[in-house]
Formats: sequence, structure tokens, C-alpha cells
Amino acid sequence: MNAEPTKPVMSGTDEAEPTAGNGPMPILLIVIFAVVIYLGMIYLDAHGGGFDPQVYQPYASREVLQDKQPPTAGAEPGKRGKIVFQTCSQCHQPDGRGSTALFAPPLAGSDWVQAEGPNRIIRIVLNGLTGPITVNGNQYGGGSMTAFGTAFSDEQIADVLTYERQAWGNKAGPVKPEQVKAIRAQVAEKPDAWNSADLLKIPDKD
Repeated sequence: MNAEPTKPVMSGTDEAEPTAGNGPMPILLIVIFAVVIYLGMIYLDAHGGGFDPQVYQPYASREVLQDKQPPTAGAEPGKRGKIVFQTCSQCHQPDGRGSTALFAPPLAGSDWVQAEGPNRIIRIVLNGLTGPITVNGNQYGGGSMTAFGTAFSDEQIADVLTYERQAWGNKAGPVKPEQVKAIRAQVAEKPDAWNSADLLKIPDKD
């Protein structure tokens, strides 16, 4: 006959079966969850583009995205000029306040930029500028501005100067491509940059 199997004998050292029940959540785990949620909200706020499907990294908003788009033929001169000004902002700064470290005078509030006519500033963009210049009674000097006559078209120069004359609180009239074209023809034989003394001999308006 086969012997009946014997049941194992539980010793006093064996662990008891786990049981389900309620217990307090560790405070540290709550803090970790809170920090993760907080950082996630900050990330979404900075990179979510307002949950706009047309906004994507590295752009933070629709306005920033639109500013980076190439200008269209039907856009206003000031809007097209803002795009062109990105080249100028490397020295003159996006806020138009200039940089003493780069010898770039301010454009915001500038008496040169807001002159009655654009004859002088058109020449500066076309041929460049070298040497000191006095802006609003303060002298800026030591550097040279690059000539952009071969880099920018008449329309681009008119657009960027229109933007500068109407941005940052400036209140001056627009610049027309025809004005740039006329002055370009006048200075076609000039090989070097202007200095402020020579520019001041030229009427700012025809």
C-alpha cells in the first residue's frame, strides 16, 4: 500500500502570506510626482506653442514663426523690412539700441534715422560708413559699417529703412524704392565708404 502524502509542517520561521490593505503613501513619492508634473507643465508652456498645430520647435509662438517666414510680395514694406533687418540686428541689436562694443550707434530714436528725408541713410546702406558719427549728441566711433549696395536690392533697402524709421517708437516717413534707385545711380562711381562729415554736407531731403 502507498503511504498517504504528509502535509508540510509550517515552522515558526516561515513568513506569513501577504495580505491586501490600506497604507499611507510615502511622502517622498508624492514630492517626486509633484516635481515631475511641475517640470512637465513648464516644458509644455515653453515648447508647446500654445498647442497650436502650426507652431513647432524651435518656435515658441505663432508670432515668432511668422516673423521667420520669407516675406511675400504683397506684404507691407515694414513687415518685409523687419526680415531684412535681421542682418542689421547683429550689430544694431533687435531692439535698435546699438552696441558700443561693436561701435554700432543706436537706430531707435536716432536723429539720422528720423531725418526729414532718407538721402543720407540710403547712402550709408549703399556704400557703408566709416569713422566716428554723432547720434543724438553722443559720439560713436572706431568701427565701420559694411556696404550693402550689392547685397540688397532697391526694394530691400527701401523696406529695411522704412522699418527702421517706424520701429521702436521712431516716427518718420517711408522710403520708396525709387528714391534708393536714384541715389544708387548717383553714387555708382563711389568706391569707398562714407564718413559723417561728408554726409552732413548732403541735404537729407531733395
